[in-house]
Amino acid sequence: MTGAKTGAIGVIGAGAIGQSVAMLLAAGGWCESVRVVSRTGFSARALVTDLEDMCQVTGSPVRAVHAVGPGQLVSCEAVVVCPRAEFINTSRTNVRMAGLNANAPVIASLARALAYYQGLVVMVTNPVDVMARLFAEVSGCPRVYGVGSNTDTARYRLALARVLDVPVAEVEGHVIGEHGDQAVVCASATRVNGRPVDVPVGRVRRELADRPARINAGLGRTRCGPAGAVIAALRAGLGLDDRVVELSVNHERRWMGIPLRFTAGTPSVCLPRLDAVEARQLVAADVKLRDAYEPLGRLHVPVRPSWKEKTAVTRTATRIATAGQAVTVTSNTPVVTDWALRYFGPWWNATGITVADGPQVIADVSPAKATEIAQRVADHAHEETVYANTSMLFDRDDDGTVLASQPDHKLAYRAESGGSLHIYGCEDVPVALAAARLAREVVRGQLVADGWSILHTSAVVRDGQTVLTLGDKGAGKTTVGLLLARTGWQLLANDRVFIRREDDRLRVLPWPSAAAIGLGLLDALGWNDQVRERVQNGEQLHPTQHRKVTDALHSGSRTPLWNESGKELKPQFFPDQLHSWLGLALATEGHATRVLFPQITPGAEPTILDGDHAVAADDFFTAGTEDRYPDVFGLLPADLSGVEPLLELLGELPRHALTLGHDVKANTDLLKQVTESAA
Repeated sequence: MTGAKTGAIGVIGAGAIGQSVAMLLAAGGWCESVRVVSRTGFSARALVTDLEDMCQVTGSPVRAVHAVGPGQLVSCEAVVVCPRAEFINTSRTNVRMAGLNANAPVIASLARALAYYQGLVVMVTNPVDVMARLFAEVSGCPRVYGVGSNTDTARYRLALARVLDVPVAEVEGHVIGEHGDQAVVCASATRVNGRPVDVPVGRVRRELADRPARINAGLGRTRCGPAGAVIAALRAGLGLDDRVVELSVNHERRWMGIPLRFTAGTPSVCLPRLDAVEARQLVAADVKLRDAYEPLGRLHVPVRPSWKEKTAVTRTATRIATAGQAVTVTSNTPVVTDWALRYFGPWWNATGITVADGPQVIADVSPAKATEIAQRVADHAHEETVYANTSMLFDRDDDGTVLASQPDHKLAYRAESGGSLHIYGCEDVPVALAAARLAREVVRGQLVADGWSILHTSAVVRDGQTVLTLGDKGAGKTTVGLLLARTGWQLLANDRVFIRREDDRLRVLPWPSAAAIGLGLLDALGWNDQVRERVQNGEQLHPTQHRKVTDALHSGSRTPLWNESGKELKPQFFPDQLHSWLGLALATEGHATRVLFPQITPGAEPTILDGDHAVAADDFFTAGTEDRYPDVFGLLPADLSGVEPLLELLGELPRHALTLGHDVKANTDLLKQVTESAA
């Protein structure tokens, strides 16, 4: 296969089908890597070794990687789930349903390990229709498909072509419903060379049952056909091929195999017309699969209301406050409010509450509302900007209401002038990310209106006294902040702070955000191994982190990564992970007492430089210079305070220009020397 390529693909299970899928992926050359997980790890390591040999012989660029657990697959573009529990199948009928109770605990455990995974999941384990539903409902993953009906359809077309003695390419027909005894042969809609035909359904059904039986008798298990179905599902679901694939999916609350037409990775249902008999058969298949699933659902699926029900249940709320300003995030899912609690808690005051008051960010998982607003924006004249590195379309009504959408993340927004800000999305995590980002923007607007400005700096605090570190990109702001934080200072900010003059002092507040620390710096500070161990054990860094970075952490690579535009790709830490993973103490405010201007020069001896450096007006963020969060929703005041009073006081603080090298100890010794009088 040639053409478009994709990133890493995970394979859980190294049995017959797992081996065949991994081999096809490695030989196909259209994914960057194949990560293999197995229950004990023994078979996965063996399969990876075998794949490495094959890739070397064939010249395939695909890397084979042994992943120690499913947590290592969260950065994959897709995950194929094909483990099989140990049981002896003696069934002569309902053969695929025999593994129901044995396989269900395995699939449920994997689903919990991959909770809210946002990539594509292809389920292979039988009974595949039930297991696909179980995985989806336990995990909350939005894109779960079961293969099975695709293989049945291929067998049907082969069998009918041979019975009618016609080329198989001329046969158009589907097998839907259960991947098993309750499969529905769509004979009435079958066409050969575009024309209806009389399908010998009984003969075809016997072939559908006999064909896998013959394979099992000779090889022990079917492997190549299902593996081919997996590849077809992966390529369609990842947008590499536009085609129709029969997959088990939730359609109108029924999980069973149906034809899906994929266009650029987006599926649409294309069910064939059924006659009365076939329609009754489909209902029977649905009843059978529901009956099989219900006891498993009660046992394994956590109790959580459907999205439609969530509008009627108690909403959750988190109040975020700093320096007398506040906003409340409310949602129909606790994922959003728990996220806000975690994100803001270490730096601002975030608490769970029961009654929301004051300014609100209302962030709900509501696919219908998100679609409605996105369609309205698309249908009207609108503007476009880049917001948080993603395209945003927006439109302002005459009354000041702003409607916006971010199609890449399936998010939509409604902001009424002077009212609450509403966010709607299709999935928990993107809504939680957007809610945290815009809650911070609401507080930002309040702080700016109250006289605060935003300074581009890292900052550390000890006994209330704050050292600010300024400089251009790559000068060493983050390095200085982390080096000092390792020596007893508290980290206040990694990239920017709020600052305001109060009498003759400069009060400083943190700007809560994910902290970006480059792979090289992570290694230099001795944190790479402990971060890698946590990632390999399934713990996750902030989801805005690029997948190449996650791959590097899994593999142990310490080489800095860059994107096409020359920007370094860095690990992204939640604020609380700076403490729990890296052992750093965090500060909630301070008063500026010293300013540093570093410049990192490879091979240089750390030195204090002569000459006068000063904070300048362009070191501050303004509405005109904000590059990541343009004020689409009108959250900032029209008149911003000038920075001249701040520049005056900053100019009176002790300040030093420094040259730093790559010797961590020597850099730290110089920084301790410079700052010892600041604390």
